[in-house]
Amino acid sequence: MQRFPKLSFAAVIVVWASAFSVIKALLDHGIGAEQIALARYLIAAPGFVFLLWHAGGLPGLPRRDAARVLVAGVVIVAGYHLSLNLGEQSTSSGIAALIVALSPALTMALAIAFGLERFSLRVALGLAVAFAGVVVVVGLGSGEEFSLDGIKGPLIVVGAPLSFALYNVLLKPLFARYDLLALTAATSLIGTAGLLPIFASSDVSGATSLSTGDLALILYLGIFSTLLGYVAWNIGLRAFGPTRAVTATYAIPALAVLFGAVTLEEPVTAWIAAGGLLIVGGVALASFRGAGRGHDVRGLFRLGGRRSEDAPRVPAAEPTSRAR
Repeated sequence: MQRFPKLSFAAVIVVWASAFSVIKALLDHGIGAEQIALARYLIAAPGFVFLLWHAGGLPGLPRRDAARVLVAGVVIVAGYHLSLNLGEQSTSSGIAALIVALSPALTMALAIAFGLERFSLRVALGLAVAFAGVVVVVGLGSGEEFSLDGIKGPLIVVGAPLSFALYNVLLKPLFARYDLLALTAATSLIGTAGLLPIFASSDVSGATSLSTGDLALILYLGIFSTLLGYVAWNIGLRAFGPTRAVTATYAIPALAVLFGAVTLEEPVTAWIAAGGLLIVGGVALASFRGAGRGHDVRGLFRLGGRRSEDAPRVPAAEPTSRAR
């Protein structure tokens, strides 16, 4: 029985890594960014309804926490997936995956800004190294001459890890009080509803002539990457603990670059490899469990009407299953 968590967790790492190239392929086939995002969540929605019911919902959710869940749902589904999909229209899936790998480090940075985590030189150094990696990947990774058009896609993709980080900070106070899978299901359903107005105002011509192959890719994103991926992540999280689980996700950007190279013939330059190592290394350094035990600093923003420095100190938010 102990083999099942290991296999399911290994499978979800591979599935999430492949999602970047699947999205890029659909975009290249003329499917709109909004359509891809909404389609995968509509496919997963019945499963999320069941998971929310099976987990017992979010009992006793006060208005303040409900507002957090509402905003977090829109941020992680609409903010994350639209940023990723729109950005991939103008950049490779591998570069997009490397930028998204900033998510844990940005979560730490926001947690420090809101006074939920303490500042340390280790965190600062890790963030500096990770962002240096992004500069290398974006500026030199393609092997082409630097241009404003060349950085447009990567800059849009940055909205994805920022959305992920904000999601974690918004829900951080709720992680200890509610079931993680219930929070995942609830925010997914809220975010799906938030995508509907955006989809209604978009050009749907690309979605009216889906090929069998495109439909299979969308089903793959909805069933495996979105719904079953979240379930498998929770199985792994409970079996191995957050530290080991998050460490395993460092393999995702490397695998995503490999998938892009094999399936989409995306170039893999020495600069992409070097930048990727800097990003993953910097994120690992900034997210190290002991990293937050540094000098205390006051938060830059208010949280829930209180001064953020008065907010309870809790461990840095661990990435949940929201990022692929």
